[in-house]
Parts: sequence; C-alpha cells; structure tokens
Amino acid sequence: MNTQESGPPLEKKGYLFDRLGVYFGLLAVLMIVTFIILSLPYENTYIRESGVSDYLVRVFAVMAAATSAIFIVGLFYNAMIWMEGKVGDGGRELQRSRKLLISTNKLARAVFSRDFGRHLKVFVVDSLALRKLWRISKMRWFMHAMILFGFIGLFILDLIATAALEIFHLNAFIDQLGWGKLWIRDFGFDLFGFMVLIGLVGATARRFIFRSKQLMTGQEDFLAILLLLIVIVGGFVQEGIGMASNLPSHATPDVYSFVGAFFASFLPAVSSATYSQLWFIHAVASLALIAYIPFSKLFHLFAAPLAIQIDEIMKRRENASAP
Repeated sequence: MNTQESGPPLEKKGYLFDRLGVYFGLLAVLMIVTFIILSLPYENTYIRESGVSDYLVRVFAVMAAATSAIFIVGLFYNAMIWMEGKVGDGGRELQRSRKLLISTNKLARAVFSRDFGRHLKVFVVDSLALRKLWRISKMRWFMHAMILFGFIGLFILDLIATAALEIFHLNAFIDQLGWGKLWIRDFGFDLFGFMVLIGLVGATARRFIFRSKQLMTGQEDFLAILLLLIVIVGGFVQEGIGMASNLPSHATPDVYSFVGAFFASFLPAVSSATYSQLWFIHAVASLALIAYIPFSKLFHLFAAPLAIQIDEIMKRRENASAP
C-alpha cells in the first residue's frame, strides 16, 4: 500500500527535475550568448570604421543580445511545439520537456555513431538540397534554394568575419587589400546577399504578380517578404552609399563588392554622421528580422529540412532497437 502511494509522486518528481533541467539549460545558453555579444569590442567592423559613435555601438550590442535571446526562446518554443507528438518509449504520452530530452539524446547518439556519415549524406541530398521540391517544381526549388543557401552563407561568413575581426584581430580581414577583407567581407557577403535577393524577387513575382492559384498569400507572407527585402536591399544601399562616400571601410575594388558598386553608381555621397544614422536604421531592421524569424513562416524554410532529417534519424534508431 505504501509502495503504491509513493510511486506517482516519485514519477512526478522525476518529470519536475527533467523540466527544470531543460529550462536551466535554456537559461545557461541565453546567458552565454548574451555575455559573448556584450563582451565583444566591436573595434574592427564596419561599425567602428565608419565613425559610428560609442553610444550607438553599445545600444546595438544591447539590442543584439536581446534579439538573440528572443531568437533562442523562439527556437525553444518551436521545439516544445514539435514535442506534442509521440517520441519513443513505445509511444507513451510524456510531458513535452521529457520528450525533448529523449529526442536530444537520440539525436546525439546518431551524431556520434558510426552511421553519422550516412546520416549527413542523406541530410545534404534530401533535406538541405531540397530534392523533393526539385522533383515537384524546378522554379520553386530555385527560389527556395537561393534564399536558403544565401542566408546560410551569410550566417557562416558573419561568424567567420566576427571571430576574425573581434576575437583574433586578423590583419587579413582588417587590411583593405587583405584576402579576408576582399573575398569574405566584400565578395562573399555580396554574393550570398545577391542570391537571397534573386530568390526574393522570384518569390515576390510569384506571389504578387503572377499570383499562382494554388498559392495563398496572407499578411504574414507579405510581412516576411517585406522585412527580407528591407534588410537585403537596405544592406546593399548601405554598402553603395559607403562606397559613393569614399569611406575607408568601403574602399575596395568594384569587382569584389560588385553589387555595392552597382548601387554606388546612382546613390549620393553622405557625411559620416548621416552614414552612422543610416547604419543604425539598417541594424534595427536586421535585428527585427532575426527576432521575427522563429515566429514566422520563414522559420520553416530553415527548420523544416533539419526537422525532417531528425525525424528520420529517430525512426531508424527506433526500428534498429526494435525486437
């Protein structure tokens, strides 16, 4: 009798600690990311080179930390929604935090297993390369691929440039003719930004000009496309104005900043103070887009391929362990 009465409380206690572990882990991630963003010196980026005041730099850092926190919480929110389904343990209904721990454990085992190479190949071909979409429509695949690959490229280059400039202070990324400055900060960002722009132009034409019958366009779709266009076009406008104004940070051969050079051909030169204000407006728009992604349809563009692959990994492991 006593054993039966003590059973359920112990089980609930276990779930409580699992839940606390999940939330403490989330809090730890938020604290680490916030510390990194606020501790960066921001000495060698376009921010400092273009004469932006210390006050705006600190405001930007605080806003970037808050945006990162919102983005991470949004990822966690979506993960908890995905956990509404049944995960492992014979399909028993568990609390979402418990399911998240089970899913994370299975994913980690798959990553560090002998089958990682096969999982990675399938992920690249089926999920990342959007093979199913390619079979449905080549045009839709092209637009999605331009946006997806462009954003992935921008994200990776941004991490590389930030680490090279603010942590390691590499001269190749600081000197005007350094290979990092020319090929990554100038050509790389222009190339991947241009890819996103091409995809956005195609998506805009498909939704608002040709108006495909099977495609429903709501306010959320309009807002997502509008924010993306503001950020991408605004970035090129910012670069073009910097080149037209002969700012040291934008002194680069046109062949590397080829999109910026195009905008510089018809944009006016401005003072460093005006450029700083324009930079801050562009920074706010970019941070707003990042904060909005987890709560919009844009999130599925990046998360759907990964979610599909994770689901496949978990199913294979469950089938392999089944008697």
